[in-house]
Amino acid sequence: MKNSNNNVIFKDLADFLRHGREIEFEYKNKQYSITNSHSEWHFCCDTDGSSITLCPFHDFEALVRGTAKIIIDGITVEEIFDRRLYSTAGLHII
Repeated sequence: MKNSNNNVIFKDLADFLRHGREIEFEYKNKQYSITNSHSEWHFCCDTDGSSITLCPFHDFEALVRGTAKIIIDGITVEEIFDRRLYSTAGLHII
């Protein structure tokens, strides 16, 4: 489902993650995703193929904490969303 709200801040993103939703977003012309696979949550840069494992699938609070701390080009994912630096056209909540 494509997100129709162009004002998603990290609090909103955290709520989506707590409900097991996967996220795709674009920041600085790169595609990123937060997805579950093999009973674990992963943060991926889909543009360059890199990936890190965040936590087991059912640990949603660890997922939120881990996602908030990820740093992309010197800025945390939490800041990217709170400052709305992501591409709204590239944001998808699945």
